[in-house]
Amino acid sequence: MKNLIVKIIVLSLILSVLSFSIAYSSENPTFINKNNYKQLKEKLKGIDGKTAVAIANKWHRDKIDVVTFVTPDKVNFKFKDGETISIPLPDDVMMVSIAPYINKTHTCATHYISSCDAELKNTNIKILAVTAGGKTLINKTLKTAPTGFLDLWLPRNQDIKITVSAKGKSATGRIFTNRDSKTCETTLKLE
Repeated sequence: MKNLIVKIIVLSLILSVLSFSIAYSSENPTFINKNNYKQLKEKLKGIDGKTAVAIANKWHRDKIDVVTFVTPDKVNFKFKDGETISIPLPDDVMMVSIAPYINKTHTCATHYISSCDAELKNTNIKILAVTAGGKTLINKTLKTAPTGFLDLWLPRNQDIKITVSAKGKSATGRIFTNRDSKTCETTLKLE
């Protein structure tokens, strides 16, 4: 009888630890060991900038613990072991991620795919983007990501007027796509 009680207690402890680890892993970044880092780094070999942004967004959704951010020239992956892998963006376009908002925003110049979070998640946004020369680049409705951001691929060296509309409100602003421009636009307040 004493043996049975000890086995039940041990089994209960094991189940408690398992339950805790499952709950913890669903809320926290994926644990990465040296082998995982090697596999992740392999996925970055020989890819282009647009694919790198897609991978960074997927790793964010999957809670992979790698810091990812976009500068005007490249997508950067910073691993916990200290290594940073940078994938160049195309010469003719750059990525600017926008986060229109109604009530809440944050200051942002460099888009950190791994951590930037915005108010209007999974929201249809009507976008009109027109160059200073009058060329329409975007005129359609797109859906923001689960992070509330929308990645726009825009031609380089442009001054672009952008108008966004959602939920019966709109905002207009300017995006610049120069080598020293922001990759994160969080000032479009819908009113």
